[in-house]
Amino acid sequence: MSGIAITAEGLTKVYKKIPAVNNLSLHIPEGTIYGFLGPNGAGKTTTIRMLLGLIRPTAGKATIFGHDILHARKHIAPYVGAIVESPAFYTYMSGLENLRVLARSGGQDLPQARYDELIEFVGLRGREKDKVKTYSLGMKQRLGVAATLLNDPKIVFLDEPTNGLDPAGTVEMRNLILRMGQEGRTVFLSSHLLYEVEQVCSDVAIIQKGVTIKQGRVRDLLATEGGPGYAIEAAPFERAMAILQELPQLKAHSFDQHWININAEPQDVPNVMRKLVQADVDVFQVVVRQRSLESLFLEITGTGGASAQQPLAEVVVGGR
Repeated sequence: MSGIAITAEGLTKVYKKIPAVNNLSLHIPEGTIYGFLGPNGAGKTTTIRMLLGLIRPTAGKATIFGHDILHARKHIAPYVGAIVESPAFYTYMSGLENLRVLARSGGQDLPQARYDELIEFVGLRGREKDKVKTYSLGMKQRLGVAATLLNDPKIVFLDEPTNGLDPAGTVEMRNLILRMGQEGRTVFLSSHLLYEVEQVCSDVAIIQKGVTIKQGRVRDLLATEGGPGYAIEAAPFERAMAILQELPQLKAHSFDQHWININAEPQDVPNVMRKLVQADVDVFQVVVRQRSLESLFLEITGTGGASAQQPLAEVVVGGR
């Protein structure tokens, strides 16, 4: 093994003259839990399908452990397991029966001990003989993880594995992903739940319109991108937003109809507050933010959304 699990260079997929993935590059070390992030339609699932050899790239190349994905598929197959979108099972069969069918269809003759091990790993002990139609969505997703591990792969691709899960199911899936990483597997995790990605991933790539725009270790990206952050509660909101957006270095963006996020050095905050007050804007609170992967994602992609950063401590500026 070279120490590099997955590479992509200039990977491109064009549909009807429209690029779904455009000159994408990846460099994923072996044994990492790797987050693959991007807005809807950024090309995440298309990229996974190319890396798995399910669709042929229009241009570029990719490798799994140094083997070309197009010319060495038989060699690569034993290394890889994947859930692409939602796992499909025979609902009239039990979870255990589904695993046996999948193993046999892949030419595997596994001992019962291996099934027991996988059922234990994904937390389905006691339910493995129940029909899949009685399973919750979270249980089906965990059965999907067991299915991806049948061949004991070194790389696991997970495409939005927490989609539709309730909070308990999300935590269970997060723990499974961490355990796979602890076993030394490389986990390629595509997800729109940025908080969850930050909890489990050591490395991430952020893509937009099929192009890699940021890639690296999570801690390094959060340490180097942008300055200290603050959340400002102010009214009238529209006037405050307009004033702050006149200062592009602040990268001001809203996360509801009362709060505005900015990046600023501590010594610059009084001047920002002064501009707002001079414009007859009432400033109710200024809160120091903890930098997060979500805030980085929003800044880089220029997309809006829910609260991007969480307050750590309040700076006393005023109150209602």
